[in-house]
Order: sequence, then structure tokens, then C-alpha cells
Amino acid sequence: MVEYNVGKASELNDGQMKEVTVGNSKVLLTKTGGQIYATSHKCTHYGAPLAKGVFSSEGRVTCPWHGACFNVKTGDIEDSPGLDNLQSFKVTTKGNDIYVEVDEAVLKSGRRPPKCKVHPSPFDEEGDTVVIIGGGAAGNTAAEKLRENGYGGKIVIVSRESYLPIDRPKLSKSFGYDIEKITMRKKEFYDDLLILLKLGVSATEVDPTSKIVTLDNGEKLKYNSLIIATGADPRSIPIPGIDLKNVFNLRTYDDYKAIEKAVGNGDEKKNLVIIGSSFIGMEVSSISYKKANVSVIGMEKVPFGRVLGERVGAVFQKLHEDAGIKFYLKAIVKAIEPSETDPSIAGAVVLREENSQDETKIKADIIVVGAGVVPSTGFLKNTAGFTLERDGSLKVTENFKVEGLEDVYAVGDIARFNYFGTNEYVRIEHWSFAENTGRAAADAITSKKITPFKRIPYFWSNQLNKGLRYCGYASSFDDVIVQGSLEEMKFAAFYARGDKIVAVASISVDPLVSHCSELLRLGKFPTATEIRNGLDPLTVPLTA
Repeated sequence: MVEYNVGKASELNDGQMKEVTVGNSKVLLTKTGGQIYATSHKCTHYGAPLAKGVFSSEGRVTCPWHGACFNVKTGDIEDSPGLDNLQSFKVTTKGNDIYVEVDEAVLKSGRRPPKCKVHPSPFDEEGDTVVIIGGGAAGNTAAEKLRENGYGGKIVIVSRESYLPIDRPKLSKSFGYDIEKITMRKKEFYDDLLILLKLGVSATEVDPTSKIVTLDNGEKLKYNSLIIATGADPRSIPIPGIDLKNVFNLRTYDDYKAIEKAVGNGDEKKNLVIIGSSFIGMEVSSISYKKANVSVIGMEKVPFGRVLGERVGAVFQKLHEDAGIKFYLKAIVKAIEPSETDPSIAGAVVLREENSQDETKIKADIIVVGAGVVPSTGFLKNTAGFTLERDGSLKVTENFKVEGLEDVYAVGDIARFNYFGTNEYVRIEHWSFAENTGRAAADAITSKKITPFKRIPYFWSNQLNKGLRYCGYASSFDDVIVQGSLEEMKFAAFYARGDKIVAVASISVDPLVSHCSELLRLGKFPTATEIRNGLDPLTVPLTA
């Protein structure tokens, strides 16, 4: 252990944070409640400098890029998308000098992965078992949190995908990823945490009375607690030609590689038609436009219109059009026609624009369908004890227990829960939110306590090198208040329902959305009237 003098106590006020040099590295100093703390200085998600984030009076530091949140007193992660905790270092004040004691290897690592607090070996086959159906964000995080909380029974993850859990948002952010580059954890990590992975298999049946999950290979798994984290499937559109060979969805790594191969290296630009003008479609457009001639078909007046509003959506449309991407909006796809030279592949998309009977035919060498997703719960249909909502989701209590069932939890994209921010039952399809729900279910299983789930949804999107941040949830809004310049793409958009702000989006004004996320969580957000009058939310302190 080495001790470093890192600064003067008088230069760090309560509620402040500061990045300081320690040897050949850096740490983050924070002060709250009169106490100084030291942690790793970078977010464990994608490495953002936490000193450029926001700091609340409760001792929470929030990443400026994607909203991951950490407790500075312990280094523990409190909000995803980060997987690992921060390292925490001993702080001593001698007179006016601040000293930080570090282990050089720990300092260099900058992160503290979950550790298994118990080492039951061998497992009792008849002992306590948690079965997790789904190897995505929610299922993976639930397994890790169970071990971190000291769960001593058997943990089994059942994943229909043949590879280890991946960082799925990266699939639409860039081409060129090998599977190892987007795998969240190595196999040895799961072995160390005594998490058993059953890859390439799916659940076909759940019997909540006998507490047995049946897999498609005939295997039966007995559980004491069950976490259903099956995520969502791409929404299909019922049109002729949807099953032709060069029509793709983007959900799995195999989908990603197939699209990448089809687009090619751009030496001979192919015609890529994207059906859907929301996030998946627009992100695929963003990563493909240099290699292909891209056309986007959408039902809305502008891209993202339902989520971001027409003014903000129009900004993204212009950004893409300036890059040579063509749009067909307020349009309905009627059919996908086979190629004249090979009837097994698509050759064109036929559409009809709103208020017109005329059809337009767009030549297509590749088609990507981004028409949204639906909960992957078909295997539960007609299963005694399970009541699927109209969209296929499962209604859950505040600790994500499936209503009407004991010891069964639903998390991630399939869970419909009461969102405290607007007091409505919602289903949220964000990556980081899925991880947070997985942690919540693990906490419920290990603590047996009901803890109010107060997390603010947070997501991000990359559009032609412009990073969108968004916090909150707006199933509807009646006004969009803009501060900054839409034309320069440096702005914040505030989504109002009456006089209440329910969501915030921004481009190029970090850490505003992270600050707004904390204000929403604390119930301290200014009114829509105050925002219209020019109040900057960054001036509102993050005090509980």
C-alpha cells in the first residue's frame, strides 16, 4: 500500500468532486456530509470521466454519458449500465492535507467486479436453486447480483443464444465487432461466481405449481425461485416477401454479422432499404450510409416522432438527409418483391404513401426491418398461473414478482410495472433499465424485503456521430420545450405533460440529462412553466 498527498481539504467543499493525480493514475475525490471519499475516476461502463458527471447530496455520482450511478462511500454501482463497482480507497486528512492510500494494482484496474461471497462446493442437487430464463442484460445482472448479495444456492442461466452474454446495444452502433469484443464477461468469470450457463437452449414450458422449467432439449430444471428475463423478439410485419433470404432483423450477433456481410465493404454500393424510422432503423442507417445507398421507410411524419416529437425528429431527418440518406415517410409497406434474377431473395420494396393510392417501388439488395419488438413470452401462453397482458408482457409488483405467483419474477423487456415517475403501468425496453430490474429481483430474492423501485429510465443513441441522451419516460406529452439550438444540434428538449416535465433529451450539452435524471428521481424537477421561462436545470442543486 502506498499513501499519496493529493490536495488541500480546504479546496474541496461539500457537494463537490475533483479528479486528482495519484502516482501514474488518477482518483476521484468527493465530499459529502463533511466527509471526503476517494474512488476510481472513470465510469466502469465505457470509461467516461466521472468528474464531468453530476454529484448528489446523497453521495451518488452519475456518469455524464449514459447515466451509470455509483455510491462514492462504497464504490458500489447503484444504477446501470455499468456492470462493475468502482474501487474505493482509504482517505486520511492530516491538518489541511488529504492523503489517499492505494494498492497500485487495484488503482490500475479501476473497477471492482462482483465477487462470490460464498463458495458452496459441491452444490446439493436438491438444494436451493434460482433458474434464470434469458441470458441478456436483465438475466445476466440478476445472476451477478445474487452472488454479490451472498446467495449460496445454485444459479442456472438458460440462454437461447449459443454465446456468452453480450453488450447488445453495440450491435447497432458500429460494424466490425468480433464476438469477443462485445462479450460482457469471460467464461472464467461465471465459473468463479459459480453460475451455470446453459447456452443454445430455450425454455418451452414452466410449471409454477411443481416449480419445474422444461427446456427444448427435454431437460427439466427444478427451481426455488424463477427469474424470467427472456427479453423481446423483433416485430414481424405481415406482408408478402417478408421471409425472403436477404430480409434481416437485428437482435442477435448472428443477425449483426449477416447484415454486415450483406452490406459489404462499400467497394460496390448496394441498395439498403430500412423499414422503420425509430432507433434500430436509424442506427443501422448511421453505420451503413458510407457503404450502401440507404433508404428509410417510416410510418411517422418524421423519424422518432412518437418518442422525441416532430421538431426534434426533423433535426435527425435533416442530419441523415445531409449524409445522402433518403426517406419515405408517412408510408405503408405493401410488399417485398422477389428479385427478377433470383426469386429466393428480395429485389424491391413496394410502398404506398399516406393519402395516396399510388405505389412506389424501391430497389433493394438488402432489407433491414426495424419495426419494434414484442415480449418474448410465447412459451407462457395458455400456461396455468400466468396471465399475459395484451402485448404479451407480464404484470409485476414493485419488486418484480409476477402477480399471482409465488417465487416467480419477470424482469427487463417483458415486465409491466408501475413507474413511480408518472404512476402508470409501463413496459420499458432500455438496456440499462433491464439491468436495474435484474438487480431488483435479485435483491428481492436475497433480502425477502419489498423495496420501492425508484429508477429513472435512461437511454442513448448514436446518430452519425451525434450522441443523443434521454432520461425519464413519456408515453405521451403535450409540449416539447427546447433550450439551445436545434439547427446547431446543441440543445435540450423537455417533454411536458401539463406543467410537469416527464422526460428530457439532449445533444451536446452533457451532463444535463444525467443531472435531470437525478432531479426526476429526487422529485425536484422544475415545472414546465419554469423551463419555458428559461430556467437551466443545471442550476437546481441535487439535494435530497
